[in-house]
Amino acid sequence: MAHLPAVTRRSLAALVAAVTVAGLTSAAPAPAALPPAAWVATAPAHGTLVSTVPGNNTPDITDGTVFAIHDAGSKVIAAGSFSKVENRNSDVSIPRPYVLAFDKATGTVDTAFAPAVDGEVRAVVAGPTAGTVYIAGNFNTVNGVTRRKLALLNLADGSLTAGFAGPAFNGLVMDVALYGNRLLVGGIFTTAGNANPRGGLASLNASTGALDSYLTTNLTENHNWDGVSGAQAGVGVEKLALAPDGRQLVVIGNFKKADGVLHDQIVKLELGETSATIADWNTSRYTPRCAYKAFDSYVRDVTFSPDSSYFVVVTTGAGFVDTLCDAAARFEANVTGADVPPTWVAYSGGDTFLSVGITEQAVYVGGHLRWVNNSLGKDKAQPGAVGRPSLAALDPLNGLPLAWNPGRHPRGYGVAEMLVTPQGIWIGNDQSWIGNFQYRRERIAFFPLAGGRAPHATTTAGLPGKVYQVGGLQPSKYPVKMGRVHIKPADGSRPPLEGATRPGPVPEPHRVLVRSYDGATTVGAQTALANSDATLWANTKGAFWVGGTLFYGMGSTLYRRSFNGTTFGPATVVDPYHDAYWDNVVTDSGPDGQTYAGMTVNFYAEIPDVTGMFYTAGRLYYTLSGQTGLYWRWFNPDSGTVGADKFTVAGATGFNDISGIFAVGNTLYTVARSTGNLSAMGWTNLAPSGTPTVRSGPAVDGVDWRARALFVGP
Repeated sequence: MAHLPAVTRRSLAALVAAVTVAGLTSAAPAPAALPPAAWVATAPAHGTLVSTVPGNNTPDITDGTVFAIHDAGSKVIAAGSFSKVENRNSDVSIPRPYVLAFDKATGTVDTAFAPAVDGEVRAVVAGPTAGTVYIAGNFNTVNGVTRRKLALLNLADGSLTAGFAGPAFNGLVMDVALYGNRLLVGGIFTTAGNANPRGGLASLNASTGALDSYLTTNLTENHNWDGVSGAQAGVGVEKLALAPDGRQLVVIGNFKKADGVLHDQIVKLELGETSATIADWNTSRYTPRCAYKAFDSYVRDVTFSPDSSYFVVVTTGAGFVDTLCDAAARFEANVTGADVPPTWVAYSGGDTFLSVGITEQAVYVGGHLRWVNNSLGKDKAQPGAVGRPSLAALDPLNGLPLAWNPGRHPRGYGVAEMLVTPQGIWIGNDQSWIGNFQYRRERIAFFPLAGGRAPHATTTAGLPGKVYQVGGLQPSKYPVKMGRVHIKPADGSRPPLEGATRPGPVPEPHRVLVRSYDGATTVGAQTALANSDATLWANTKGAFWVGGTLFYGMGSTLYRRSFNGTTFGPATVVDPYHDAYWDNVVTDSGPDGQTYAGMTVNFYAEIPDVTGMFYTAGRLYYTLSGQTGLYWRWFNPDSGTVGADKFTVAGATGFNDISGIFAVGNTLYTVARSTGNLSAMGWTNLAPSGTPTVRSGPAVDGVDWRARALFVGP
């Protein structure tokens, strides 16, 4: 077999993407057309998570909600439903209806930028030239001049930019995206100018505002209305997500069809040189109705990853089983199909996700969450729930929470905006505090990259390498017949008398044994590691090593400790489900006395029966005593969270005789409890394949591989 190098977080992400679509959909090449010459996309280039401590470079917006934020270099533009602001450490109220600017370094309100806007602003993006910015929303005039839902302003003083006058939209504009020399527009409108029908989407000349025919996809029909029941609101766009590579646009909102074809609440467009066309991509996962009497549409935000390989959609809608209500879901970008499934789904258990921002390290989500990894809960924590008040950073591989947990209480309406920049993440919301009344940051806050830490590595060990037997076996000093192999006494003493009985390989109960192995037939000599803290390794129930940490089960608990191949760090209980800071904080919704405390995952109840486990591609695979199946759950080594949902590998059977299991590259290795043999079979698309072949064992080379746990390590 080919021996693969250690697996990195980046390559794992690609692996998950490839595996997810195997057998269901097909990878599609990127569109042939290149983005416009003027198109520029800057990756955030985050090498770490952002800090949990917000910066003090923001003013205090004292009412309403911040729905949109734009980083304009030396200043920041905030927009929403607010009307007034105060400088930090000041009680002087400054009128600023719907849009304001402040100095990015100090947070001081810009006194020169004061456009007079007569309605709510929902989107702010860079203009076509330096020193300009677009605003869009539900307004009709700017500075006393008619500008129906869209305007281009000068950053210096908020004045209207000469030469730009967009069409009069007959409904509000929810989102805009600058794409080369075009402005892509989405909203709840049916005309763009009196004689120009447009169903929720339009494109304009970026400099003049003249309507063009590049983006004419017609969005129709209310997602929620079935002709008898359901709330009814305007049909159109909620959010646009333009891929950083400039090749795709994802559109979400209150619609059922795109150009007459069913694309319920979501449609993906390919951006060509002369027109935007509907991509060969669809999903039925947003077809079910969620709390249909309250929500016309439940999709709330969508964002691409920095490398354009995937996008994440977040929703509201109440927690309904087998839907994507109140969930964040990852979809692979270059996949085709009539019903594409998500790679993963992260559930809150009944709380709204409103915003999403993605960096190289994490998928940040905001809303009025209480928990994540709560697929079994509905308005309360259930097994697996991890407390995350309003904010969470999710593992891009599987949607489980990273350890990052600044929180935001009270939660109110929620975090409505997330803007990722190379320096950090801006959030817009409707409340006054980050943490539990800890940092006063009214309605806008900035989490800087400086001071953040890198997530736990997801590197796994490969072969040729070292295989560790926890609570393993060592040969007896007496000869024991094992098939055709006789193990002679190691100390040269005489063998026992004919007919006498002696045990075969005997347990080395509280030690960890290690030997080299090339992945095929060459097995090195066994040595033992020092057990300096007298760990009762014989009680171990499965183990795996990832990114410098050994995770292992004992009793009904998962433990972790650093391990470099020779030395173990101190053992700690893996318990991300409880947080000393948040567990006793009473939430501002739900039953009286409800706190942000989570609930230990139901996997822990299975640990006493675990016979082997391993980690790969963001998943924890395991076998159980007396059961023939191979099972898996999502796993995140940063927080130690185990997924609430248990999955069975389809077609995998015969795993009821396991005394150790691990996967390396395209090979799955298992140890038989009955014989001590190490066998290998194929490992394809994260599932076993082919017929097991014995590679080593007592009757082959005298090596008995049975152990309480078996793992490949450093």
